Amino acid sequence: MLQSAGLCALAVAMTRSNYDVRASLAPETCPECRHCRTREEADRRVQEELAREYARRNGLDQDDERHLD
Repeated sequence: MLQSAGLCALAVAMTRSNYDVRASLAPETCPECRHCRTREEADRRVQEELAREYARRNGLDQDDERHLD
């Protein structure tokens, strides 16, 4: 029983560590910086392009109520 609890705790700790490392590698953003605003705009354009491509591939028209926002 104690071994299985220890293994579960180890798995949780490893998962948490992976999350923390990923979060620490992400660059910080600020609303004032031109660089950060440019990156946000680029991310927004990529997401819009992905939404349009998804809609096109799945036959969703812009006039259709099911379109992605």
